[in-house]
Amino acid sequence: MEIAVYGKGGIGKSTISANLSAALASAGHHVLQIGCDPKHDSTRQLVHGRPVPTVLDYLRGVSIEQERPEAVLKEGIYGIGCIEAGGPKPGVGCAGRGIISAFEFLNRHHIKENYDTVIYDVLGDVVCGGFAVPVRREYADAVFLVTSGEYMSLYAANNILRGIRNFDGDRYCRVAGIIYNERLLAGEEERVLRFAKATGLPIAAKVPRSNAFAKAEEEKRTVMELSGFEAEKQVFKNLAAGISDTMRLYAACPLRDEELEEAILLVKRTESADADDMPSVTAGGLSAVSRKAQEDSESIPERPPLYGCAFNGAAVTAVHLQDAHIIAHGPDGCAFYTLQSITSPGRKNLFKKGILMPSALHPNFESSGMGAAEAVFGGMELLSEKVKAAVAEKPGAVIVISSCTSGIIGDDISAAEALSAEDVPVIALKLDGVLAGDYMEGIRQCRLTLAERLIDTEVKPEGRLVNIVGEVNISNATENNFRIIERYLSKMGIAVGCRFLNETSVSAVKNFLKAPLNILASPSQDNLEMKAFLEEKYGCVFADEPIPTGFDATARFLRSLGAFFGCGNEAEEIIREREESYLERIEALKPAISGKKLLLTTINANIDWLLSAAHAAGMRIVWLGVLNYLRTTLCVTDHPEYCDELVPDFTPDMVFAAIAEKKPDIVLTNYTTESDEGDYVREALPMAPEAGFDTALSVLERWKMRFENRNVKEGDWKNDRELFEKYFA
Repeated sequence: MEIAVYGKGGIGKSTISANLSAALASAGHHVLQIGCDPKHDSTRQLVHGRPVPTVLDYLRGVSIEQERPEAVLKEGIYGIGCIEAGGPKPGVGCAGRGIISAFEFLNRHHIKENYDTVIYDVLGDVVCGGFAVPVRREYADAVFLVTSGEYMSLYAANNILRGIRNFDGDRYCRVAGIIYNERLLAGEEERVLRFAKATGLPIAAKVPRSNAFAKAEEEKRTVMELSGFEAEKQVFKNLAAGISDTMRLYAACPLRDEELEEAILLVKRTESADADDMPSVTAGGLSAVSRKAQEDSESIPERPPLYGCAFNGAAVTAVHLQDAHIIAHGPDGCAFYTLQSITSPGRKNLFKKGILMPSALHPNFESSGMGAAEAVFGGMELLSEKVKAAVAEKPGAVIVISSCTSGIIGDDISAAEALSAEDVPVIALKLDGVLAGDYMEGIRQCRLTLAERLIDTEVKPEGRLVNIVGEVNISNATENNFRIIERYLSKMGIAVGCRFLNETSVSAVKNFLKAPLNILASPSQDNLEMKAFLEEKYGCVFADEPIPTGFDATARFLRSLGAFFGCGNEAEEIIREREESYLERIEALKPAISGKKLLLTTINANIDWLLSAAHAAGMRIVWLGVLNYLRTTLCVTDHPEYCDELVPDFTPDMVFAAIAEKKPDIVLTNYTTESDEGDYVREALPMAPEAGFDTALSVLERWKMRFENRNVKEGDWKNDRELFEKYFA
């Protein structure tokens, strides 16, 4: 028989458990008492004050192969087995996880098999899954609720019933009854009786208020061992006598909060529903929280879907500080999967395109290596050692990012910032994995925090210098696009100071304000938010145009930079040179694609780079469908006159109907539809197109090849064999 004893902290569970164990043992039972409280004082009276090593302290120092149950199993009075689970120091780690680890130890060594009765003395309330372990059906056969007549004690007992109900529903009966521990308060017994009646539970025992318990505690003994006090002893003898495999058990029927107040305090509420389920109402008609949530949902545009946690997003961003040391505070598994997401694009770009991304191939990234012990006792000591070692290497900065595990157990990684050296700041990104949000939220928080902590406000603008803000750090096109723009800037005598944050350094971020002008990589919602932050906090100036895509946008971009830095002539020279080549290639395309019909679907991202080139080459854009997917301002083209038909918020059926009616030669889409390809070329619209003047030309030239019956509809996948043989054969 396994019995769990629950109740509010300080209600007397340990005293009652010890005396119940003594009564059972003296009646011939082989009893094991397991203390499940980090205070590890449950068995103190059973061993007459002798220390009982806790399971968790023991497990910290031995491997599984070295474990010996006798190291923590001590014999008390009447042959009672005594075990204390233990736990971390107050305020650190996770005591609930400790209970789970202790129970796993008990199961590994089959300790309970030598006893016919097990008593679990459990911490005050079912506060988390760990402390609920003893009440799970594979452990406790019966549960006693210890309570006095105080409201909060009964409130805790009701919460325990809620926990049991969560496990059992209405299919099982495991509550043995209420043990009423008397405090001699006015009206106390009546309150307990009302609670018992309302929950349908019996009073299994009434423990009187008596000096016997204080005397026994002073002598480090149970009441069952004292001379005299026969009435008190009889309470536990009677309780023990009623415990058997055939004892009657009851279903857990917890009260709603309003019912609890009515039963105990005799307070009648006017509301008809449980307060737990009712939103608070303000004069405005909605709770403040609900109203803010509604406002936020209306004001914050939806981000593109990119699944993953904030921990991962922050790590993928922070490693682009090539001279920083990144520490992932969590288990090695979290760091491993994050490392794969960092290095995979680097390997892909190197093997397929020959693009070198140092931070993605050799990131200065490590795990703090949290294990089971740190999950229980806290991981700050381990983290501190990692940070000290990293600081000693004198990187540009040490950045610590918290994962789910470290966040859930309450490790405060901000304390690691105290380990900063004069020239090596330690920066904590307390994101706690999924607790802070998704992947994009991790990127956002990382950017904002590093900007605040690293940008030196004493630095003043100087020279022809720009920063690039908000490059996508997992796109195959990012590095190539940067090189294209960098070449144009170099011809104009403009240098790039900081890429925030992509393949850059701590010193470049510190000198961020040296650049008189900043350029957004793209006008995404996250980048616009970062732009607003930098403008407000540091007075940063941004170019009117982001990194451009297509001929017209690139020409505007270079002219705006030329006007800002006084190098307009250099800009015009680049534009003239590129325009001549651009027009020659357009003319070469016309014989093959002029008059061809293009049907295109897209989300609301500007695609004039393609429409302008296709129109100039003589193509007919017969249908353009736009899906307002990102909930931002709908702006797909500045040239609707290029399109025969422009359709916002299309559906797949509309696309199929348009294909049937318009009979296009090419269907270009970034909205996937399940349909046979038919008598047309079908391609995906690039989500991250190449920057610069010639963006559309490579696309149109590929179409030209297809219309000339070379490699028609075979795609680029056949190149994979050549690449494999080149790099792996």
